[in-house]
Amino acid sequence: MLKPLVSIVVATYFPRTDFFEKQLRSLNGQTYENIEIIICDDSANDAEYEKVKKMAEKIIYRFPYKVIRNEENVGSNKTFERLTKEANGDYICYCDQDDIWLAEKVERLVNHIIQHHCTLVYSDLSLMDENDRVIHKSFKRSNFRLKHVHGDNTFAHLINRNSVTGCAMMIRTDVAKSAIPFPDYDEYVHDHWLAIHAAARGSLGYMKKPLVLYRIHSRNQIGNKRLANIININDYILYRIEKQVNKYYLILERLPLTLQQRQLVCFQIQLTQARKKFSQKPCLSNFLKMVPLVKYDTVLFLFELVVFILPFACSTWIFKKLKY
Repeated sequence: MLKPLVSIVVATYFPRTDFFEKQLRSLNGQTYENIEIIICDDSANDAEYEKVKKMAEKIIYRFPYKVIRNEENVGSNKTFERLTKEANGDYICYCDQDDIWLAEKVERLVNHIIQHHCTLVYSDLSLMDENDRVIHKSFKRSNFRLKHVHGDNTFAHLINRNSVTGCAMMIRTDVAKSAIPFPDYDEYVHDHWLAIHAAARGSLGYMKKPLVLYRIHSRNQIGNKRLANIININDYILYRIEKQVNKYYLILERLPLTLQQRQLVCFQIQLTQARKKFSQKPCLSNFLKMVPLVKYDTVLFLFELVVFILPFACSTWIFKKLKY
């Protein structure tokens, strides 16, 4: 009996040759046999596109593949959106240009998603540097704020914080295509948007074993950056609190939610607005309105309590320390 087809979709943008070669070799070495590989180059550069094609031709021989290109640079979200449209498989794996996948990655994810009837499954990953040296064996252990949620009730967590890394996940193709069009990158990164859709539709699976060596380097689009664009409390309100409210409204507009899910998102909007009010006027009545945040994120509640009541100069010093 033929196993389900898995589409591995790869987005490239001026990849470093040695990193990309290692990534392609790890895809070609997958133990799972029914795979198609689709690569989309977003450089809008003829020479780069030809380089990517030649490398794929040189390295990928075990699976059918094709290399396409964007006529203009559209960014990672829209490139992965196009790749999602191009995918023919039952499941999709999203792939960066500079990581290394363990040989059994696809096979183990397929087995898990079928056995547990998941809409999406993802694994832990290890972190490595530019020299392939492992920095952390577990992404979860390198970030105390990270909580890898799974099961039937992950929607409430994922609308607030993402725990699904794109290169470590496999998603049902019908679920991924239902998430099109993907939002702009500054609204949701593609993996977070897909995870929310999958959580709204069903159960998420998780595997503790790291199945990807995730490369951290100076050109990472996300990497391990913290508090990007945030220097002081005003930036925090703008880029974290107000932006979060806009993201909730996007979920309400775009996802076919149950009544319970809609009520949950509406409650989070009210709670986030209460956090903003307390930041502007830290009085007892406003404090009591943001207390329910403790249930969802105790660390965030304590952090905001401190930075919202401290003098501006003190909170600015805290943001500066946390960035480095």
